[in-house]
Amino acid sequence: MSASPKITESPAEKVDLPNKVFVGNLPFKTTDEELREQFEKVGPVAEARVIRRGKRSLGYGFVAFVSASSVDECVSGTKVELDGRTINVEAARPMSETEKVPTKRRPRRARKAKEESVEAKSEAKPEAKPEARKPRVRAKKPEDGPASETVAYVGNLPFATTDDELSALFAGFSISSARIVTNKKSSRSKGYGFVTFASHGDQTNAIAKFSAEPLVVADRPLNIKAALSESPVSDSADVETS
Repeated sequence: MSASPKITESPAEKVDLPNKVFVGNLPFKTTDEELREQFEKVGPVAEARVIRRGKRSLGYGFVAFVSASSVDECVSGTKVELDGRTINVEAARPMSETEKVPTKRRPRRARKAKEESVEAKSEAKPEAKPEARKPRVRAKKPEDGPASETVAYVGNLPFATTDDELSALFAGFSISSARIVTNKKSSRSKGYGFVTFASHGDQTNAIAKFSAEPLVVADRPLNIKAALSESPVSDSADVETS
């Protein structure tokens, strides 16, 4: 077997016997007895042990010889095969006090305490306040103002009324435009509109006629008044009538 660096035996694997060798690359089915029989070919064996985790072999073990000469012969001799696998044999030595011991895993309780501490710190931080939603700005309704001389407000319209149908209601008068006011997002009628007449005379005549003989559309009496602005306002604003 070829010479190789000595293997340090960990405390968990330590057996208080001298003249020990480390045996690696063992077949996982190898038993303590089979390991002993293999190395008794070299010399008398005091102990042979396969290292396991539970019942499962970890693939290595230790053999303690009665004589130190057996250790030298085993390490420097030819390669050994067991069940078709070439096994590694190296001299083992106890771990000294000056050698570094592997860092132990931190206890679960300590890890949990640290996690709770981190959570407590995060909770202590003030949460950022969400930005206040800006109030929707609506067009102000004019409280007072001169009535338009050409534009009439037409309220209580059926929601299905179109611009053309509104215009047709005033066919006996000279008008410039007729428009239903709709919601910008849904395009749905708001139930009122504006009619712009060609002259002040047409506006006053129409309002007077329909005040005496109210227009009724789909069982809904229309509310017709002079608008407070000279021209129809934007779709998003509600309009005050005189």
